[in-house]
Amino acid sequence: MEDWLEQIETEYEIEILFACEVGSRAWGYDSVSSDQDIRFIYKHRDTRKYFSLDLPLQVITVKSPYDAQGWDIQKAFHLQRKSNPNLFEWSFSPNVYKNKSEFQRKLQHIVETGYSSYSLGMHYLNLAKRIFKDTDINKFTNQEQKHLLYCLRSLMIVKGLTHSSTVSRQLIPTEENIKMIGSVSEQRVYLKLINAKRKDELIVAEDRKIAHSLIEQLICDYSSEISALAKGTNLTKPLNEWLWDILGLWGE
Repeated sequence: MEDWLEQIETEYEIEILFACEVGSRAWGYDSVSSDQDIRFIYKHRDTRKYFSLDLPLQVITVKSPYDAQGWDIQKAFHLQRKSNPNLFEWSFSPNVYKNKSEFQRKLQHIVETGYSSYSLGMHYLNLAKRIFKDTDINKFTNQEQKHLLYCLRSLMIVKGLTHSSTVSRQLIPTEENIKMIGSVSEQRVYLKLINAKRKDELIVAEDRKIAHSLIEQLICDYSSEISALAKGTNLTKPLNEWLWDILGLWGE
């Protein structure tokens, strides 16, 4: 992985500040057929690109040997100011491959101190609704089962957000912390879906009905609670200062 990241740096003339894994491998329910999804944040080595008429390359996508995508530091910080859920997940990925100057810890601090719980909650609630709408338990396949798992994961994050006044480590979307968020019955369903996903097996018809009913109820419950979530703080100043520090732009 280290050599591969160095190849990207050389090819695109960038410096990768942070690289991590996302998706099922980061969440702990990958199977042998799961892709390896890599995400990274970078800066251009030539700082003059940030002061040129044309914007420097904002996104780098690499499909082999991993499904990888990188964001330029300026793009990443613009999105983080909006409480971007992707960066929320990158910030707390347990599988980190590059972490220059404690970059991950600084990302986490921004999330913990300034992110909008409301924005995150709405994202995960709407994601669950959208996926659930496209799920048909009467024509059950591995894809339908994956939908139920991702729905339930999203709703556990929403549940954690609605039961806390601020975003904290307890709300990080990992298997361990979602276990602490859900009730016993919710965890029973969640673990069945995880185990089936890992084994590339399908849960039985009765468990499908239970999972479907649970997700339907959770969507109903949290749709009414989410409006009370905190809206976050203005992150412009700390992100600007961090950006200037990364680009070496601090004055005397």
